[in-house]
Amino acid sequence: MSRSLLLLFVLGASMVSAQAPSVSAPGEGLVVGAGNFFSPIVSNLGQGIAFYRDGLGLEVTGQPSNADDNPALRDMFGLPGAKLRWTIARPTGTRNGIEIIEITQAGGRALNRRIQDPGAVTLSRWVDELDPVLMRLKALGAAVVSKGGAPVTTGDGGPIQGTIQQVVVRAPDGHFVHLSTRGPRTTAADDARLRLDGRVRLTVSNYDRAIALYQDALGLRVSTAGYGGGRASLFGIDDDRSKLRFRTLDVPGSAVVLELMELTGIDRRTVSGSVQDPGSTRMQLQVRDLDAAIQAVVRAGGSVISTGGTPVELPAGRGAAIRAAMVRDPDNLFLVLIEARPRP
Repeated sequence: MSRSLLLLFVLGASMVSAQAPSVSAPGEGLVVGAGNFFSPIVSNLGQGIAFYRDGLGLEVTGQPSNADDNPALRDMFGLPGAKLRWTIARPTGTRNGIEIIEITQAGGRALNRRIQDPGAVTLSRWVDELDPVLMRLKALGAAVVSKGGAPVTTGDGGPIQGTIQQVVVRAPDGHFVHLSTRGPRTTAADDARLRLDGRVRLTVSNYDRAIALYQDALGLRVSTAGYGGGRASLFGIDDDRSKLRFRTLDVPGSAVVLELMELTGIDRRTVSGSVQDPGSTRMQLQVRDLDAAIQAVVRAGGSVISTGGTPVELPAGRGAAIRAAMVRDPDNLFLVLIEARPRP
């Protein structure tokens, strides 16, 4: 079972590509695909499963996997002596989902980021009815971030049309979830796409640097499906002081959408953490040139965290191996970079 984590990295893009409505076409940049939407690092796997399964209504099947018999995978994390356990929570009818990871025996410590702090990560999900989902999440320990501790009503001009309700909550381990209703004028095609959409928002410290890394160097593409409206209240932030810059990027060859958000004019703090710290977040990207992708992250101010500071070779079945490395971006998002196999 220890190979299942790797196989989901490598096969994620092809699995999603069969579900055409929300999949971005392959591009010419370094990034050519993605695996699951994102991987929140949690303090307790059982509680993390309950949050995403019982709270958000995602599907979890089978028993958790582990890396006990896969030292190469532990080396990719830069944690040769750690214990890793994980499972995947998926939206109904999809192959990709949220890879929930618990890392122990590695000295992890809980992080405490606010939504404006660089490194904060928010998962966006659309729901039919907001109140029952919010009630379940609160019962599982989520705290409402939006102003007044309640949903806000906004008009939205992006992928959903009409007046909608939105709310942002903070999960017990410090990840954020942005819930939105689909809106009265959502079409059947829109609904299918929104169910598959893996939309993840990263709060960054320097907007221009983040754009230079993810758009210019790695080749993520500006999305036509951005959306806005009522953000300051939604994020629980004072309108008069805050300034927001925001860009939505498609990950080529996948259903994953990365939103880069910079909030300035308010108190922000740097919360540095390690991949084993609950509250850290990981994202998987498949790249056409692993060494070039690593160099792009390092040039932007990131670092390699895999053991020895070098890529590892992970077993991929039938005697094959795949090169991969884990890097830390300048805002403390951990990227698993996996080299795509050349097509025969």
